[in-house]
Amino acid sequence: MNTLHFKYAVEIEKTRSITQAAENLYMAQPNLSKAIKELENTLGITIFKRTSKGVIPTEQGIRFLECAKQILIQIDSMEGIHSPEKNQRQRMRISASRSDYIAAAFGEFAAGLENNVNIDLYLHETNALNTISNVREHGFELGVVRFRKLYEKYFLDYIAEKNLDFQPLWEFEAAALMAENSPLALSDKLTCEELSETSVEIVYGDSFIPYLSPNLNSSPVLEKEKNICRRICVFDRSSGYEMLSAVPDSFMLTSPMSQDNLKKHGFIQRKCEFHENKYCDLLIYAKNHRLTEAEIDFINIVYKYRNEAAFEELI
Repeated sequence: MNTLHFKYAVEIEKTRSITQAAENLYMAQPNLSKAIKELENTLGITIFKRTSKGVIPTEQGIRFLECAKQILIQIDSMEGIHSPEKNQRQRMRISASRSDYIAAAFGEFAAGLENNVNIDLYLHETNALNTISNVREHGFELGVVRFRKLYEKYFLDYIAEKNLDFQPLWEFEAAALMAENSPLALSDKLTCEELSETSVEIVYGDSFIPYLSPNLNSSPVLEKEKNICRRICVFDRSSGYEMLSAVPDSFMLTSPMSQDNLKKHGFIQRKCEFHENKYCDLLIYAKNHRLTEAEIDFINIVYKYRNEAAFEELI
């Protein structure tokens, strides 16, 4: 069995197109189709089917692709053992919720590296499900998953299903983040009704959780049908912060931020009175993963920034 064909199949799954996958792999489309056919014949299964949404894996194909991704990661690790060039260059890949304290910790960790350290650092800010996928299937060593406490069983079951370990990182009440001159700042503690009457909520557009009802996927501000709230969907923190600065009466529900970071961005935060206003951040990693010295250093810095932000929550 040619493991190079595993790489071909993974690329097709990623692009949902044999034509695009062939282009990305710098090979002719007929050759790619032939390679996948040979792989399917060897395995005795059909890996992909054509649909109106593109080329997608079959049920058996999904199981095969999960195994193939793990094998490719292990091959990459084995190559690093005997390759001096790969062995000398370190990598640390973190996938995390879009959170100010994680980004601040990553920045301090990167700034503290000695000049002679040969390392590539990756920080991928994304949603919880993508983070789990990154750690399980795409070679990321660490992940930080954020979810409402309301969904805890769903996520713990899903993390266990993906054969990952975790440790609690932070449990907090979401705060409303807003510009310093926002009229919402006049209230020390905000309710859903206050936020929904005239405000604009900035949310991450990929936060929808499959298999949960639309009502459970809604923002706490919109959980009651009578609440009306305009919404702007963004996909990264910088865009969200731009909206908070530019759009009057806008707010974003976030983990508490330290005073230093609030001042840096020109924001303030207010406590909120919501039903089930409890959120969790979990640190996740592959089972049997042994933390490196660099990873331990990073985690310690994360705890430092978490403690700074948590203290502000009490003020």
